[in-house]
Amino acid sequence: MEIVLVDKFIVPEESKERFLEQVRKSASFLRTLPGFVEGFVYEKTDGESRHNIMTTAVWKDEEAFQSAKRSAAEGFKKIGFNPAEIMEALKVQIERAIYHRSPY
Repeated sequence: MEIVLVDKFIVPEESKERFLEQVRKSASFLRTLPGFVEGFVYEKTDGESRHNIMTTAVWKDEEAFQSAKRSAAEGFKKIGFNPAEIMEALKVQIERAIYHRSPY
């Protein structure tokens, strides 16, 4: 069963461009990891949620997801990418959830 990591963000308008650059930087690394299926960035255009950006990363199974978590932590450290520092500097709030994905 596929694993989907869903991150919902509240990004101040003045931080949005820089934040999206950082999201794409991390995504370019995540796409190289074994078991990565697909990922998307969503920008809200309408609706009642405070969250205005959402990202998804799909992994082929639990083993690939757990391996990716370990690899991402090491890989981000090597390239000097620190998500917590970036979000604090840009005043971004996050809500994270993990889902199992299956066809209808």
